[in-house]
Amino acid sequence: MTSLTKYSGTRREENLPKGDPTERIGREVARQVGSRRWDMWFDRTTAFVVQDGQLRVEADSRFVADWIERHFREAIQIAARAELGDDIKVQMGVRVRPGDPAAASASAVVETSPPPAPDRSSARRGRRTEKRDRRDAEPKLDHFEIGDSNRLAFDAATRLGDDLDGATSVLFIHGDCGIGKTHLLRGICARRKQRDRRAKVRYLTGEQFTNEYIQAVRSSDLDNFRRTLRRLDLLAIDDVHFLSNKNATQSEFLHTIDAIAMSGGAVAVVCDDHPRTINRFSGPLVSRFLSGMVVRVDRPDRELRVRLVKRLAFDRGIRLGESAMETLASRCVGSVRELLGGLTRIDALARLDSNWGSQDEIGSIAVQRALGDESMSTGGKPIRLSRILEVVCKEVGVDRDELLSSGRHRRVVLARGLCAYLARELTNACFPEIASALGRTTHSTVHTADRRIRRQLEADELVSGHAEEVVRLRDLVDEIRQALRRA
Repeated sequence: MTSLTKYSGTRREENLPKGDPTERIGREVARQVGSRRWDMWFDRTTAFVVQDGQLRVEADSRFVADWIERHFREAIQIAARAELGDDIKVQMGVRVRPGDPAAASASAVVETSPPPAPDRSSARRGRRTEKRDRRDAEPKLDHFEIGDSNRLAFDAATRLGDDLDGATSVLFIHGDCGIGKTHLLRGICARRKQRDRRAKVRYLTGEQFTNEYIQAVRSSDLDNFRRTLRRLDLLAIDDVHFLSNKNATQSEFLHTIDAIAMSGGAVAVVCDDHPRTINRFSGPLVSRFLSGMVVRVDRPDRELRVRLVKRLAFDRGIRLGESAMETLASRCVGSVRELLGGLTRIDALARLDSNWGSQDEIGSIAVQRALGDESMSTGGKPIRLSRILEVVCKEVGVDRDELLSSGRHRRVVLARGLCAYLARELTNACFPEIASALGRTTHSTVHTADRRIRRQLEADELVSGHAEEVVRLRDLVDEIRQALRRA
């Protein structure tokens, strides 16, 4: 049973009555956040204190207090209100221990230690429960990691969620799969409901909208269907490209958008493609999308991927070293889902390793083992020098003839250096073989090019890539590696 303590100044009284409210609050929070996150952020380090109509959550450090504030405040508020009433206020702070000068003012305070750690024999069941909790959790804009690739989309989503003056009535977010579009869309819905509990908000996929419309037509219930949707304050449609080649559904959706906009509401949609490139979309519907705000979410760059790895690893209780985080971020460049898949493989491999303990930090070698040999492409075939040259030319924007010539344009020089560097990293070819593939008569120039790229990577330099776009060299290398693995 959880031990309870009562503080009155510096005097401590043991064995308070069982079932204290703060104990029940702690148990409810542990249930909501899951056993692993509870162990990491609350167990034996964080206390719940009730005083003067407030619940104070006291952590051992400012870092832990800030993390709890950002990630678990809602769970704590729900538990506190259920136990102590809707008027209870929740505060986060750093724990004050008895005997400290600040403790002298603390009188009639009731404190409880967190619930005991869960039975380790049920750890697997706890992990399953935590995964289910994560699936059920509503994505929020506060939990969205922002970078250069998604900053504009995040700003537009926030303005729409907050219902600020000047927010667009139609927001169209597009981009590749697995990079946060649905998170933004559902975050808009959660933010609008948080700001105004009376707001009428609906989230649907394109398939759900289509099915509900067809069912309404078949059951002669179109009036009710339209009345339900056209009076919304916010309608969010995910995967709107599902409406392709469905003329009647597109027409209904167009009229729905117009009706919501005329009543002062808003529509937010998500799609893989830009409105102009969606196959078999009607001209009027495309025009309606373009009349609002169309914003693209790009794949995360290296800096954002590292931050995502840190946050996702913390959320899952996986201890990664800095070099391991960098390795994972450099290998998984396609999407956030790819990062999640990499973390899952890393965690599984670490648990199979008999020399690994739950408190051990996972290093870059373990990450490389989990993700596989980078020098091998799909199918187990070695990456060929000719394939490296082909991909580098495409990504940098130079012709193969330029690459093999004596030209000294900066993009050509960059492409030769990347070929030399990647050939040394991903193949067993020696410098003379690489020089021959690049049309060089001596291998000293290839050796120099390889060293130059390594120095630029170490300095995290910017380079001019395809179409004169300025990018980080690290990101360009990651993109080329990803293209080679896809091949």
